[in-house]
Amino acid sequence: METRLIYPVGEQDFPSLREAGMVYVDKTALIHRLASEGKYFFLSRPRRFGKSLLISTLEAYFQGRKELFKGLAIEQLEKEWTQYPVLRLDMSRGKYFNTGYLLSMLDGLLAFYERQYHITAPDGVSPGARLNKLIETANEQTGQRVVVLVDEYDAPMLDSQNNPALQTEIRNIVRDVYSPLKAQAARLRFVFLTGITKFSQLSIFSELNNLMNISMMPQYEMLCGITAEEMETQMRPGIENLAEYHGCTPDEMVTRLKENYDGYHFGQRLIDVYNPFSLVKVFQYMLLGQYWFDSGTPTWLLELLQGKHIELNELEHIETRSSRFDQPTEQVDDPIPVFYQSGYLTIKDYDPDSEMYTLGIPNREVRIGLGQSLVNYVKARPDSNDYLRKVYFQLRRGAATLADFMAILKDFYSSIPYDVANDNERHYQAILYAVLASFGADIRVEERTAAGRADLVLLMPQEIYVMELKYGHTAMEALEQLKKKDYTAKWNHDGRPVRLLAMNIDKETRTIDDWICE
Repeated sequence: METRLIYPVGEQDFPSLREAGMVYVDKTALIHRLASEGKYFFLSRPRRFGKSLLISTLEAYFQGRKELFKGLAIEQLEKEWTQYPVLRLDMSRGKYFNTGYLLSMLDGLLAFYERQYHITAPDGVSPGARLNKLIETANEQTGQRVVVLVDEYDAPMLDSQNNPALQTEIRNIVRDVYSPLKAQAARLRFVFLTGITKFSQLSIFSELNNLMNISMMPQYEMLCGITAEEMETQMRPGIENLAEYHGCTPDEMVTRLKENYDGYHFGQRLIDVYNPFSLVKVFQYMLLGQYWFDSGTPTWLLELLQGKHIELNELEHIETRSSRFDQPTEQVDDPIPVFYQSGYLTIKDYDPDSEMYTLGIPNREVRIGLGQSLVNYVKARPDSNDYLRKVYFQLRRGAATLADFMAILKDFYSSIPYDVANDNERHYQAILYAVLASFGADIRVEERTAAGRADLVLLMPQEIYVMELKYGHTAMEALEQLKKKDYTAKWNHDGRPVRLLAMNIDKETRTIDDWICE
């Protein structure tokens, strides 16, 4: 008999979630530790990664709502349930394309608490002065120090990134709002801010230098998201229901979920974290899809990549120190910090000796989404891409030949407008990668071997294709390089036949003029 479970799809309010009996992955032991270790904290995580639910949970905890935590870890850990006054500022409520909207939104947030504490704010008083008065009054009226929780603190600045003048105005307003958080230290019990961008990067915390950034601290890597251990324990009933629905074993379903939604790491311990937004939708809808990626369009990120001459396939393996992906994002000179902080890249490995990180695309969901976005970005004819997809899956089943696929691929390249095509080999290699990635193919880029790196390796159910793509040369030259470098050696013991696929892009027609497969 199937266990009926309700998952919090679109629900970010902890009290509502608990009262409705929805599935909740217990993070309260970490919350108790956090509340016991200090006062000022900042956490950076990608969008839709559970930050708002975390803020709501903290709010309920500091409000002393013990009944909501029945059966959770914190019920045993907390000995004194104290009710603190909580001021929660949710900055994720809209789009900040002018200062008027920001001021109106802040007015609404502050007025809510001013009514609660019977404060009448004089006309013309700044948001910062109003928050300062709120902290003082809440502390005096309750006799308890105040908790301030700020959700998506950086949303106003991120929305105005493409307008430097507006961002300067918005940053000054936001700096004023947050200025009491240090000045009123004696009246504050706990301050917690979340966002996508690291707090030091937006130049609004020059005075609030006592924030502890826990974004990459090992003990809090799993504070947001769902870990592999939590999947196997707290989410096990959902896995079993999903496996039964799809006619596979629970272990097989875990493998599929891991491939699609796992792969995030937020520190040097490399603790596996699943994307919670996609997972709860999968469990609720019983269908695997690109839920997180489809909730936001990264067109401007692709434009940023193209503007900096970085191809999508190069994101699969980036070796760097943390100073690169922690760089400021106000003036974007490097796309990598933006891609990392936005969740399109994650930490794949860390070498403590060299202090070097390896970044890469987290999982299949993000890879498919980025591939589809790039295919749309290059403006190839949709019918050409759809037909290419159809023939690709026929090729996987043995219902089409490689010649069929290459003919459609040639037509696809031809459909790319002239002003989008770049005059280099890397660009065409990146498009082929994006096309195959958008189909969900197991595609490896710049696959390392003892003698060098193959452009692309496509792993199919029945065979493996090791590819070399040339631009303005010949397919024979590409084939000779494949043979000379012995790129196939890595796959000789795989059990599947390994085929060499060489192709050349003609400079004039900007499409495949010749290909060879052996």
